[in-house]
Amino acid sequence: MKDYRELAWQMERIIHKYSQFEKKPQQYCKGLTLTQPEIHTVAIIGDQEGISVTGLAKVRGITKGAASQMVYKLVDKGLVEKRVSPSSDSELNLYLTKLGKKARAEHRKKHETMGIKFAEIMDRIPESMQNELLKILKSFEEELDELQ
Repeated sequence: MKDYRELAWQMERIIHKYSQFEKKPQQYCKGLTLTQPEIHTVAIIGDQEGISVTGLAKVRGITKGAASQMVYKLVDKGLVEKRVSPSSDSELNLYLTKLGKKARAEHRKKHETMGIKFAEIMDRIPESMQNELLKILKSFEEELDELQ
């Protein structure tokens, strides 16, 4: 394929559709609707109990201010609790509440379902082509990082 435009348009459509998907709130527990950034933050806190707001910002790839705002939302929704760090009075550590743990478990179930579908697609693609696709996507990511 000498003309990369068709591939570029396809990637742009996928990015746009994923962006729309990210914005669409989903129900994780009865009466609990969360956006993708919210549930992914819950998942990170659950995976790294006691993580600081600064650590959360690094993992999410967002500013400390954005991470702090997200934490306030999740505290208000009863999903996360903040505790003063035993090693520093100026640092807060983050933990999931009972509801947060339940939402995280529901999120994992959804990922398992999506993972099965994704695995079915990937199983139809030869491993060598998958490796090349990964290299291409990493190259695009590096270019985007340089543009920022």
